[in-house]
Amino acid sequence: MIHKYNNILMFLFGIVIVQNVFGHDDHKKRNKIPSIGKVYGIVVDSTNQKPIEYASISLIDPESKEIITGDLSNRDGVFMIEEIQLGYYDVSIEFVGYAQKLIESISLNPRVGGSIKQDLGTISLAISAVNLTEIEVIGDESQFIQTIDKQIFNVGKNLASSGGTGTDVLRKVPTVDVDIDGKVTIAGDANVTILIDGKKSGLTGTQRRGEVDNIAASMIERVEVITNPSAKYDPEGVGGIINIVLKRGTFEGFNGSVSCLAGQYNKMNLNGNVNYKTDQWNLFTSTNFSTGDRIGNGLREYQYIYSDRTDSLFQNTERIRTPRNFSIRLGGDLYPTITSSMGYTFTVSDHKDLSEDGIDYILNTIDPDKIGEVHFTEHDDGFHMDHSFYYNNDFDKKERKLKAEVDFSWEEDDVHQHSGTESQHDLSEISEETEALEANNSLEVSVDYEDKLNDRFSIETGGKADLRSYGTTLSYLLQPYKNQYDEDIFAAYFIGSYDLNHHFSIKAGARFEKVNTNAILEKGSSANAVDSTNVLTTIFDDALAISPFENPYTSVYPSVNLLYKLSEKQNLQFGYSKKVNRPRRRTLSPFPQNTTDFSRIRVGNPYLNPEYSDVMELKYWSSSRKVNFNMGLSYKLTKDAIMWWDRDYVEYDSTSYEVLTSDNSENSENFSGNMTVLYRPMQSMSIMLSGWAWNTRTYGNGESDLNGNSQGYYLRSQLTVNLPAIARIEFSMGGRGRMKITTGTIPASFRSSLGIQKSFMDNRLSVTLKVNDLFNSGKFKINTEYSVRNPRTDEEMTQLMYAERQRDRRFVSLVLNYNFGKQQRKKWDRNQFDRGGGGMEMDY
Repeated sequence: MIHKYNNILMFLFGIVIVQNVFGHDDHKKRNKIPSIGKVYGIVVDSTNQKPIEYASISLIDPESKEIITGDLSNRDGVFMIEEIQLGYYDVSIEFVGYAQKLIESISLNPRVGGSIKQDLGTISLAISAVNLTEIEVIGDESQFIQTIDKQIFNVGKNLASSGGTGTDVLRKVPTVDVDIDGKVTIAGDANVTILIDGKKSGLTGTQRRGEVDNIAASMIERVEVITNPSAKYDPEGVGGIINIVLKRGTFEGFNGSVSCLAGQYNKMNLNGNVNYKTDQWNLFTSTNFSTGDRIGNGLREYQYIYSDRTDSLFQNTERIRTPRNFSIRLGGDLYPTITSSMGYTFTVSDHKDLSEDGIDYILNTIDPDKIGEVHFTEHDDGFHMDHSFYYNNDFDKKERKLKAEVDFSWEEDDVHQHSGTESQHDLSEISEETEALEANNSLEVSVDYEDKLNDRFSIETGGKADLRSYGTTLSYLLQPYKNQYDEDIFAAYFIGSYDLNHHFSIKAGARFEKVNTNAILEKGSSANAVDSTNVLTTIFDDALAISPFENPYTSVYPSVNLLYKLSEKQNLQFGYSKKVNRPRRRTLSPFPQNTTDFSRIRVGNPYLNPEYSDVMELKYWSSSRKVNFNMGLSYKLTKDAIMWWDRDYVEYDSTSYEVLTSDNSENSENFSGNMTVLYRPMQSMSIMLSGWAWNTRTYGNGESDLNGNSQGYYLRSQLTVNLPAIARIEFSMGGRGRMKITTGTIPASFRSSLGIQKSFMDNRLSVTLKVNDLFNSGKFKINTEYSVRNPRTDEEMTQLMYAERQRDRRFVSLVLNYNFGKQQRKKWDRNQFDRGGGGMEMDY
């Protein structure tokens, strides 16, 4: 398999070489003409002369109509294209939401009346009206923008945003995947940090990595993916950072939209967005309500092979989960001066989730009396609030920038579980009640400052305090247990950037952090507690014996980024950074995820240590009007690696129980590669292909199930077609190849979706028909095999396990969306791209 992996890497390198060698074959006739031309200028909004960042400037051959070179404007709207072969060119300037401008026949030939340098001056782009012709809607399409430090995915008209969730949006982003449990990965790495408007939020849940299924896609403006963040960012997230930027309203006057989704299995999603904006202030609000049944099933098959016998345990599982979410977001922006802004956002959400699970023991040779059904009902009621304040100032000198933020998040979650067990040998039902109450809060205060000291050198510096508190009270057999985990992080960073020349630049810095963590597990007193013990109370007692646990530490996280511009359209970048993966709440909680199913006990480990990684990444990207190409290779060396599949055995009452938990291994090495191609063969069609592969080796731990190799790959494609005056069609498919893990394999799987959208009333009203999981193939499967010694009988045995699970079945839905208001920008939102006041945990 390693040989195959090397072949994949060689293939990725080969694509870059072929593209460089043959990419401009049509222009060999120009190779004797000197490349000394220069074109420069400034791109601004036509209504108020504000600069437009990330505008695309392309130099086009007038005869072949092929793009020769180009550039993106910086945050001051400035662009400069150098080393251009002398001759005649057309210049195209465009940006999403604005009408394209074409400047024809500029001459870079001084022999025929031209000039080596062409100053295009100030180029004004006009706002595109909502009622663009059917052919010109390409300006509002979803698009990818690759910058030096991140990849930006504008949601735009992607059909996933029609009544969907954040999960649907992320599944469209190259190299990003969301598994059936809602966990997010980047290029196969599950250690991903999810941010909302540049900060952690209760909207993504209380897990450190976060989930996005309860965020309405219609609230999302864009997604930013940062695979190897600099020292400016929190070092959490070895796999990278995903920043979900929510809409604040950028259109002048009163504008908004309403949408409604209705689908099979009682699925419903209602959403509304409204904003009112002037030159001095902006008010916005959005609200969302969603519900629907998620119907899934699965099975588990265990075999325990001894020298003289084989024991078997077979189960069928069923689950119906009905989440109900309601959220409101209110906020405003104030522009006291032309260079400063401040704002406040308040978000409140409420969820009431109902889960009904059933486990049918159809074969049990270990204990035949336990053949029968176990069923339980879980009510999960939660409420959360977010408060966010920000202040931005660009000063009179555009090279300076100050940003300050204060964010507070509070959440409470009440989970009540009722379970019942009925054996075929004893029809009387045994019932149990379990209740868990969570109370979590966090406070973040940050200040960031940037200053461009001269044309070549700039600095970034800042500090941050992040105070988090997580508390869980579990009532099991009427006995209360309390788990409290506190984490305080204080950080400061400094980064310097230097441009050696037009082609080569370096960015280096470091982040210092001081962290205090404290975990306490306590057993409360209760007069009503049941005088009973079982394997779970034994696990609780083992954790109580080593409580409390404190782990204060300080760390320095350096980062270095080297950028080399091969041409105006091709860039090569190398990055190094040191990262940390702090244990998340699910891996820390000593309480089981299920208090009924003793055949599969999953608990966390409150005494995990953080894992540290040295990350190196090499990236290449190129862009043109028709083709965008991105690829990356990375190497990660991790110490004290946190492993999710640690199998231990706990003996109780002469019976041995398997316990799945988390533990620190010694070291792990990860090699990965990814590639994305976005091809636009014509104005009305786009094709996106992406894939990534990884190979991880874990070694150095005495426990065999924590050591070994894991490897896999993932492929995704998306076809989007606009049929003028007819409809817009979007088909996507993605799947994972056969994946090897340290204890077995995960078979290949794939899922696909189809969307058809028709617009009316000058594109204000749209109707979308969607089919999720078109072939009903979105299932997770796993095979494991490993040898272990039975702690009760001291016999050697081999355990075989096969399991599969489906979270939701295929469903069809219909979405109506209506936009109202002028839907036009009067002014350029200077914070549109920098307002930061704005893992693969598959289970069975």
